[in-house]
Amino acid sequence: MKKRLITDNDYERLDMFLAKPPTELRNSEILKKFSVEFLAAEVQPHDSISRRIITMNTWVRLRELKSKKEIEMTITYPKDANSHERKISVFSEIGLALLGRCLGDVVTWPTPFGAGQFEIIEVTYQPEAVGDYHL
Repeated sequence: MKKRLITDNDYERLDMFLAKPPTELRNSEILKKFSVEFLAAEVQPHDSISRRIITMNTWVRLRELKSKKEIEMTITYPKDANSHERKISVFSEIGLALLGRCLGDVVTWPTPFGAGQFEIIEVTYQPEAVGDYHL
């Protein structure tokens, strides 16, 4: 799979989070997986990243390859996560699978029925694409 692309702003904010993770995430498998992926990512300037890349606070639409069912969600920081609003923490299997990926990529994460495969079919909103660098 291609290298993940992360904006310099997201990298800085997530790096601070990793330095002092919440108690419930310390020593968790997801945090360990995230750290490995995070350190391997390519960092790009926030004002020049492609609008096709999933960054923090991006709204994304996905299609499950098997059922063709479509879902939309937002990748958020843990404090903003809310499953009823489809706001998914970057420190979840789904968030980890999506951050830094590109429109057209196929991502996989565990579901109750085994590994689910999802195609990224639309980046509905990306903060950097509209100059919302503060998000």
